Amino acid sequence: MTIRNRVLNTILLAFPKLRLIEALVETFVKAVKKTGKMKLPAKIGIGSGVTFVLIVVLGFILLPHLLKSKIKSNLTLKPGGEVRALYSKVPFAIDFKVYIFNITNPLDIAHGDSPVVDEVGPYYFEEWKEKVEMIDNEADDELTYKQRITWKFRKDLSAPGLTGEEVVTIPHPMMVAMSVVVARDKPAMLNLVNKALNAIFRNPETPFLTATVMDILFRGVVIDCNVTDFAGKAVCTQLRTEGKDLEHVSDTIFKFSFFGMRNGTIDEHTLTVKRGIKKSHDVGRVVAYDGAKEMSNWPTKECNQYVGTDSTIFPPLMTREEGVAAFAPDLCRSLVATFDRETDYRGIKVNRYVATFGDMSTDKKLKCYCPTNDTCWKHGLHDLSKCVGAPIVTSQPHFYDADPIYVRGVRGLHPNEEDHGISLVFETMTGTPVSGKKRLQFNLPLMPIEKVKVMKGVPNTLLPLLWVEEGADLPEEFAQKLVGVFKMLKIIKIVKIVILVLSIVGMGVAGYLHYKNRDSLTVTKTVQPVEKDPDTQKNNVISMLGGTPEEGQRNGLSGREFDRY
Repeated sequence: MTIRNRVLNTILLAFPKLRLIEALVETFVKAVKKTGKMKLPAKIGIGSGVTFVLIVVLGFILLPHLLKSKIKSNLTLKPGGEVRALYSKVPFAIDFKVYIFNITNPLDIAHGDSPVVDEVGPYYFEEWKEKVEMIDNEADDELTYKQRITWKFRKDLSAPGLTGEEVVTIPHPMMVAMSVVVARDKPAMLNLVNKALNAIFRNPETPFLTATVMDILFRGVVIDCNVTDFAGKAVCTQLRTEGKDLEHVSDTIFKFSFFGMRNGTIDEHTLTVKRGIKKSHDVGRVVAYDGAKEMSNWPTKECNQYVGTDSTIFPPLMTREEGVAAFAPDLCRSLVATFDRETDYRGIKVNRYVATFGDMSTDKKLKCYCPTNDTCWKHGLHDLSKCVGAPIVTSQPHFYDADPIYVRGVRGLHPNEEDHGISLVFETMTGTPVSGKKRLQFNLPLMPIEKVKVMKGVPNTLLPLLWVEEGADLPEEFAQKLVGVFKMLKIIKIVKIVILVLSIVGMGVAGYLHYKNRDSLTVTKTVQPVEKDPDTQKNNVISMLGGTPEEGQRNGLSGREFDRY
């Protein structure tokens, strides 16, 4: 097979319906063959014209299309593919940083003073993610899986001097949450709650917990349910049957921690996502959680929809307008990051996106996230009561981008975008996140409750517990590959432009030479010979020879030779 035929076959495989291209190339080939009989300007002109058309068709039309097709076909979750392997088990650790808000005036708060907090951290952990029990559904082009997350503490990467054994004071999740929920939903049971708290926690003076950081995060804080009081037994029985997030040491001893029960274990919940084989832009898009096609946590259909991917993979060829969306099961909602600005990453143009929780108190689309029909948090907060069953409220760290009333309610907060904002930086052609920072703060509402002793005198405010930063920058190995691809594309682009310019110059030179040669053609006069008589011709010859016939004879010339002239 000749080179020309190979080129034609490649083109026709990519565009089977565009037979016109085949005819066009054939015409060009025939024209080039004829140039052997043509003059130089015609050869230059035809050669430059052929090059111009080919570089436009192949370089500026076919090549971009083939490149996009290649990207779409490669970035799928097809079994056995490289992307599927990376998706199944992230080959590098994600940064996971935890910051604790240590309360410095717990006794003052119990008597109505404003909380004063001191941020302690970061405590750095490696976060390893793996998808397990994966099931493919080829008919619907879907993939269902469970997830295992493992955290490993890195003392060397944590803030200097931090070991995890630091003793801090935070709002007691059980005491505060139980009091607030009952006061809101079942106020008639507050007396029972008051007795149960006094029995289980041995008549506490404040609704705060003092323990080591590692106990709070992973090892667990002991809840001793070895009580005889009726109210205490009733609450402990509920903890035993419904406390899935508690470690059951025995029938009467439980442990509570924020991450301990999830560390290194397989999450019982399943996620179903699109594989992107049939439609590339669907890759990673969440279509079901625990088999349900939509959530049931919220009162409206719109808020119960899954929007975006599972945050592990994103589709290629994204546009600025569509933003970047990801479903977060822990929040029972999707977060949509909108375009902020274009920036640079190692010479590559990338887009930066930012996310916010919006304002459920004014935005009609977000009203469904309000705790009740009549109560809504202000801008920048998201209530998790209907998601996790506890009155946890999320925000960005230090109440960044939230209503100022929440910052004023707690002393010691210093919100700023660089340290506390949610941001993502994407190379949109390949859908590659080159940097990402997902930052969430978890808060407990504090409110005076007359019938609960430890809550009776506290102020009405939203008290931060801790905040986490989950994120990563693209590892060097993958960054080099991405930069290498764009360097090659840049070289190809430069070569295309150079060839295009040279072909245009060639056509210009051909035109110039053609018109120059035409103008140089002149009409040549034909001089008619003047007839002369023989005698005159002879005399001219003799004169030309320098003498008379007699002189010519004397010099060896015969009269006949003179007569010849």
